[in-house]
Amino acid sequence: MKNAAVLSQTFPARISATEALIESVATRTDNASELRQAADALDRVGPLYGRASTAEVYAAFAELLRTVALLIEWRTAILTAQADTERFLRAAKAQYQLWLTDYGKVEAAAALVRASAGIDAVKSIEEVGAVCGAIARTPLPLGVFADDSGVPHSRAQQDSEKQEKPEPSELAVAFLRFVIDGVPAAETHFLTPGEAHDLEVEVRVSRWPEQANTLRLTPVTIEPRSSYDFPDFTFARPSGDAPFRMEQRQRAMLRVPQGLQARPFEFKYAAAFEPTGPEEPVVVGQRSLRIEGIDIRQAAMTGYPGIDAKILKVRDHLRSEALINAADLNNVLTVLIPLASLAARTLQDALFKEATGEAYFQSEVRNELRRIPTIASELEEHAQAGGGITDLSFCGIRIELKFEPKKTLALVDCTAFAEQAVSYVVATGKRVGILCVLDHSPKAAAAFPADAGIDVLIVNPTKQAPVYIVVVLIQGNLARPSDLSR
Repeated sequence: MKNAAVLSQTFPARISATEALIESVATRTDNASELRQAADALDRVGPLYGRASTAEVYAAFAELLRTVALLIEWRTAILTAQADTERFLRAAKAQYQLWLTDYGKVEAAAALVRASAGIDAVKSIEEVGAVCGAIARTPLPLGVFADDSGVPHSRAQQDSEKQEKPEPSELAVAFLRFVIDGVPAAETHFLTPGEAHDLEVEVRVSRWPEQANTLRLTPVTIEPRSSYDFPDFTFARPSGDAPFRMEQRQRAMLRVPQGLQARPFEFKYAAAFEPTGPEEPVVVGQRSLRIEGIDIRQAAMTGYPGIDAKILKVRDHLRSEALINAADLNNVLTVLIPLASLAARTLQDALFKEATGEAYFQSEVRNELRRIPTIASELEEHAQAGGGITDLSFCGIRIELKFEPKKTLALVDCTAFAEQAVSYVVATGKRVGILCVLDHSPKAAAAFPADAGIDVLIVNPTKQAPVYIVVVLIQGNLARPSDLSR
């Protein structure tokens, strides 16, 4: 046998996926991000499997996890009273039909097809857990060996000396990588809407069917066709001996931007040989793309590009944490945008030159937030929580304010204030809060960029129950630039 390398890296990906599904059985669990991360991990290990049939069933499992993630988002949206909740359910059922088209007749995926049959019938949030449990209990083949040539093996390795004509290896197309504008595609990649971008794909083909002249890779998505322009990739029959490794570059474009709260665009590339024959290829590897399409130039949040980019990073960080639900994330971002804008304007216009203390700072922040129509009446002052009095609150999101008159602060110094914010957050039954600090100390050096004062602190009081504090450090009482040259 040519099999040599034990695939120890594949089993953890399977375990992580199964654990995420088991957690999803509980009705209040919101772990859509964990499911998508598990699917990405399965995509990456798919081409390593020695047998194409094993790789194919894990590719099917990965795509099914992404569909389940939409069901989890639907369930969470209903529980948190979000608007237009049914869009998640419609998307899940539409993706499931695409999944059945790809894997419904694949023998290796038959158990997954049976386990997932309940997706089409889901009508209530209670049924989502049953679907997750059924998929989690589905036995999958255990890939143990990798092919030393990097090409999937046939389903039955046979002794060539005992056969006059060996059975041909399985027909497999492995997606090795996507590259966007010269950068390997991340789990979620950003594309500026309305601009043409380079999209490069690299694939490996185990062998070429006799009847086929070309291999075509086609994007499949539930997104409206008018919202994107992603290319087909067409490869002519190559010369030489199998396996074949090929790459090609085309242009891709998002035609419309998306909202701050919208999930990324999702695309999956399907592979088919033309003209078609009796054999259909086994398609494995990372063939799914999640594309972010927020245009911070045309639809700016604060008008400061660096600040807007940092807000997106904070959003992505919080979105990836399963303990933070979508409603709390939305409320945090609603408050973060004007606070981050205030931090930037304080640098540009030298605000807070003569702040007198924390009470003054709180009144200024309160007035700043009240001006935002989506915050206005929902902003509370001095709400009680955990036996103490919070400074400000918005829809249950606690906003702790601090004033430092003596010591010049860096972002890391704000950790000293985080524990108080955590006490208010956990007393409200939340996992996320906001800490806004005004550094009013006398300045003897130039300020640092405002976006460098914004980040997420992870506070772990019990080492098993993390709380996330979004920090906004505002630099007031700035020195005059001319004074710094003396």
